[in-house]
Amino acid sequence: MTRPDNTSTTTNSVILPLGYVDVSATLDGGQAFRWWPEDSGGYRGVVGRRTVNVSEIYGGVIVTPLDGKGSEGLEHALLEYLGHDQDIDGFRMRFADDPCLGPALRGYSGLRVLRQDPWEALFCFITSSTSNIPRIKLNVGAAAERLGYSAGPEARDVTFPEPEDVAEAGEQFLRDLGFGFRAKYLIPAAEAVASGQLRLNDLREASYLEAREALISLQGVGEKVADCVLAFALDKPESFIVDRHILRALHKWYNLPAKASLSFAADWARDFFGQHSALANQYMFHRERLARRASDWGGAHVDHALPEDEF
Repeated sequence: MTRPDNTSTTTNSVILPLGYVDVSATLDGGQAFRWWPEDSGGYRGVVGRRTVNVSEIYGGVIVTPLDGKGSEGLEHALLEYLGHDQDIDGFRMRFADDPCLGPALRGYSGLRVLRQDPWEALFCFITSSTSNIPRIKLNVGAAAERLGYSAGPEARDVTFPEPEDVAEAGEQFLRDLGFGFRAKYLIPAAEAVASGQLRLNDLREASYLEAREALISLQGVGEKVADCVLAFALDKPESFIVDRHILRALHKWYNLPAKASLSFAADWARDFFGQHSALANQYMFHRERLARRASDWGGAHVDHALPEDEF
């Protein structure tokens, strides 16, 4: 997709004609952890130093500032954040007949891969180890509210803590907030970024393998966490994240060997999906997660699963 050339603004909002964007699945589906649904519609969160509401409209999204400031800068910031330059059209064409991705693209066409702040992504995905989305949001939100700076009228409207502030707060501070064993990995990561030992923004220009090697050199960062950061923050569309949902999908749809390791599965997928790996990963994950919920819980969850996924 190319940058829209007809972006327009209203008095308080910016309209981004990105095509259909599934705001809920994209912002609150496991890529990012500081977005919350609002009763009035859309999702509230902080991008950089701006608190905004992002809501679906026909043909795109509307971004409304909630911090008392004008709309200046929101167009660029949110186009970048929502990955406006992803090759969505090429991805759809290439995998329209794929047994897994074809139905997912038709049923869940509004998924995007975010382009987040690398430090926030690294912190969040270290936090994600043996956790779940509600708990990650709780832990990350608590750290942000204690160490970030106000960016709006509500308690959650805060900037993400700088690595220097996290490092200074220390391991026990994070443990007291409920991070548990993850705290011992978050502090060295914060120190590495704060000191310049790890220059996260430079990794956007590095190759995929170089960037991954730099990330997994950190204590507590394995291939899965590294691939999350690479996909969702460091411009590596060839990154492919393997968890239990994805491994199950690869076995089911692509005849991956039964005893394939997670590393083998990730390497195979990167070779197969190429520069569309991160997008393929998100659509595959979304389909498998909703199908599993429908199978396990039934009820309204069945309505969200694809008709092709029988229960």
